[in-house]
Amino acid sequence: MAEAPKSSGARSAAPQGAASHYLAHHKKVARATFNSLIKTPFASLFTCAVLGIALVLPALLTSLLSNIESLGQDWDGSAQITLLLKKGVPRVDAEQLSKNISQRSTVANSQFIDNESALASFKERFEFADAIEYLDSNPLPHVIVVRPAEGLTTISHIEQLKQSLVTFPEVDSAILDIVWVKRLQSIVNMLQRAVSVIGVMLALVVILVLGNTIRLAIENRKEEIIVTKLVGGTDGFVRRPFLYMGVFFGFGASIIAWALLIVIISILNGPVEALASSYQSNFSLSSLSFESTLILFLAGTGLGWFSSWLAVRKHLDDIEPS
Repeated sequence: MAEAPKSSGARSAAPQGAASHYLAHHKKVARATFNSLIKTPFASLFTCAVLGIALVLPALLTSLLSNIESLGQDWDGSAQITLLLKKGVPRVDAEQLSKNISQRSTVANSQFIDNESALASFKERFEFADAIEYLDSNPLPHVIVVRPAEGLTTISHIEQLKQSLVTFPEVDSAILDIVWVKRLQSIVNMLQRAVSVIGVMLALVVILVLGNTIRLAIENRKEEIIVTKLVGGTDGFVRRPFLYMGVFFGFGASIIAWALLIVIISILNGPVEALASSYQSNFSLSSLSFESTLILFLAGTGLGWFSSWLAVRKHLDDIEPS
C-alpha cells in the first residue's frame, strides 16, 4: 500500500486552550492599558499623586501608632519596683533582704543599691548635686530595685506584688511608676479609633476620585464601547481595560505613598531622637516593615480595582447601542 504524500501546505495551528486564551487576552489588555497611560504621563502622574497623598496619611498614622505601641509593648518586662529602706537598716541586712526577695516566684531579680552608690549616681546626673556636699550626712536610703517576673502581665498583678513587698519591716515605702503606661494605653486606644475613622474617610476619597477618573475615561471611549457591543463584545470584555486602569492607578499611588512615607519618617526621626535622648532613651522611629509595605501596596491596588469596578458597573449599563 503506497504511503500517502505529506502535505506541503501550511498547517493550521493547534487550537489554543480556553485558559491560555483567557490569560493571553488579559496580558494583551493590560499591556495596551499601560501603554495608553504612558501616552499621557502628566495626567497619569497627577492622578497617582492625588491618590498617593490620600493614602499616605492613614499609612503614616498607622506607622506612628505602631512606633508608639512599641514603647509600651514590653512594659511588663521593664516595669520595676523601687523599695526605699528605712534609715538605719544595716547594709548586711539590706543585702540579705534583696536575696530573699529575688527567691520569690513573682520576682525575676532584685538589685541592692547602697546609699553611697545612689549618692554618687545622683551627683553624676544632676548639675545642682554640688549642694549635697554641704549636708552633714547622706540623705539617701538604701534601695532595692525589684523586677517582676514575666508571668506578671497586668498592672494589677504588679501592684499586688508591690503591696506584698511593702510589708517587710525594713521597707519604708515603695515606688511603682506605671502611670505613664496607663496614659500610653489610653492614647494608643484613642489613636487606633482615630486612624480607623481617617482611613475609612480617605478610602472614600480614593474611591470618589478614581471613580470619577474612570467615568471620564468611559465617556471618552463611548463610541468604541458601542461598536464593541454591536459586534458581540460582552460586558466583561468591555470592562476589562478600565479595571486594569484602576489597578495601575492604585499601584502607582501606592508607590508614591511609600516614597512619601520614607521621606516623612526620615524628616521626623531627627526631632524624635532628640526628644527621646532628653529622657535618656535611644528610641527612634522605625521604617516600614516588609509586612507594612505589602499591606500598603495591596490596599492601594485593591482600592484602585474596587473603584474602577464600581464606576464601570454604574456607567457601563448606561451605554447601549441604539
